[in-house]
Amino acid sequence: MKRYNYHICGLLIIALVCFIFSGCQTSGTGASGATASMAAPSKNAGRLTIQRAANFGDNLVLNVSIDGASVASLVMGRSYHGTLSPRQHVISLTVTPNLGEFRGTTKRLTVQAGQTYSFTAMWKGQRLVLR
Repeated sequence: MKRYNYHICGLLIIALVCFIFSGCQTSGTGASGATASMAAPSKNAGRLTIQRAANFGDNLVLNVSIDGASVASLVMGRSYHGTLSPRQHVISLTVTPNLGEFRGTTKRLTVQAGQTYSFTAMWKGQRLVLR
């Protein structure tokens, strides 16, 4: 009878592990960084790249939101690559952990079809800027 209980325990553990990992989602293209799309890729879409400055800070995560929707959380060595529909968008950046000392930034961007926009997130004093 004990043998039967061990098999059930083993199956339950495997089921639990599968359940836990089924909730994990990976985005990105390997070493190039996180990738998310705000629009279905098409010839009318614009492309957006946001990189972290080399001296951004290794214990900080750069959070990228577009039009109020979170699209990426970038750690050191990562960048965001995505597509945007042609129109005006609002890009917002914040950092975590934020102990109240860092100010985020917002940038309005009017995307034109087929254009590529590249920015670097960097510090200007205690303020986060996008250049």
